[in-house]
Amino acid sequence: MKLPEPRSGVTALILIVVVVFAGITSLTPAYASSPTISNATVVSQATSLTLPSGGQLYIYALATDGSKSTNYFTNSLGYLYPPTSINNVNGVLVAAVAVSTSNTNSYTTSTSSYTIAGASVSGFGRIPPPSVESPRPVTYTAISNVPGTNGVSLYKGALPQPKYPAAGYLVVIVAIGGDEQCISSISGLPGFVIDASNSNSGSPAIIIGHTYAATAHYYVVTMASSQCAAGQNPNNAADLIEAFVFLPTTA
Repeated sequence: MKLPEPRSGVTALILIVVVVFAGITSLTPAYASSPTISNATVVSQATSLTLPSGGQLYIYALATDGSKSTNYFTNSLGYLYPPTSINNVNGVLVAAVAVSTSNTNSYTTSTSSYTIAGASVSGFGRIPPPSVESPRPVTYTAISNVPGTNGVSLYKGALPQPKYPAAGYLVVIVAIGGDEQCISSISGLPGFVIDASNSNSGSPAIIIGHTYAATAHYYVVTMASSQCAAGQNPNNAADLIEAFVFLPTTA
């Protein structure tokens, strides 16, 4: 799927470093299958979304025009995944991501332009020993709300347990342009596939996509976005990109 080029306006560039390690050890588990993403959906001018049931975990995203107040999602596993969101320089929530076991979610907003998105992920396993956590992804987040920024580089540390192979990892990317209608590119991940997008639709843009990590590497994921509609206030804009790394199940 080819992304549209932004027509005009302020361009923001945001980077996130996703660190996928590989190790050789006799304790490395045998993997049965890789996780899968399905039912990815982006809906402009909607604040609620219901996805098909049966997913192991659901990822949701919201974006607004940042002009008025917005409340965070009603369903969120906040005890496992602290809410991921960003306010613009006016202190208004403009982009957010939530993780839930519910196949439905919603938020409220007083803005006139808004978007909701979601996807389900299944078939992922737990972080290997010595971790005792239930199956869950590792997450990385990068944000920027600097008006008119042309380049921002952000980094979030490494995976907590480096002694497992990268082959079979599912990496899900959620890219959000708060009050930005165009995401012109997402680069840096080999084999990246866009699963759902409303870029250049006239509403705040969200893209959900994925790839499978086949080799150990430091992946620098870059999102370029812009306010491609005329007459916008750059103070309303903000960017958020989040990476979810899902491990395969063990045999």
